[in-house]
Order: sequence, then structure tokens, then C-alpha cells
Amino acid sequence: MLNIEESAGYQRIFKKGVEKGIQQGMEKGLEKGMEKGRQETLRETVLKLLHKKFKKIPRPYVDKIRSLDEYALGLILDNIFEINTLSDLEEYL
Repeated sequence: MLNIEESAGYQRIFKKGVEKGIQQGMEKGLEKGMEKGRQETLRETVLKLLHKKFKKIPRPYVDKIRSLDEYALGLILDNIFEINTLSDLEEYL
């Protein structure tokens, strides 16, 4: 009796499917890693600029900034010259 899983055709199809799945998984992981890296870079840039501007930033502000998403961090960067006080910064947190 023929076992389909042992046939050469099945093995080729199965191997292609596995390889495609691995490739897709790697691409998705790379995308997530790049996104996380972008967000971390934005976060560090925002903190660096705010430290330079205000000299000292209270810990609660730093904690809030560390929890912001990429969009909110981008808003702070886009408006960094309009943020003149810590209360101005609160509008973005």
C-alpha cells in the first residue's frame, strides 16, 4: 500500500510549505524588530532633547515617555520647539 507522506511529490510540496512558513516567520520577526528599534530610537531621542532643553525631567515624566507609542513620540519631536515648559509637555503625555 502506498503511503502518500513517503512519496517524492508530497515531500517536495511539504518542504516548500515549510520553507515558505519559515521565510514568512523570519520576515515578520524582522519587521517587529525594526519597529521596536525605531520606537526605542525615537524614545531615546525625545528624552535626550528634553533633557537638553529642561536639564532635569521628573521621573514620572520619563516613565510616561518610556511608555508612549511611536505616534505620540513623533508628535513630541514635531513640536519640540513649541514645548517650553513641563506643563506644555503634559499635553503630549
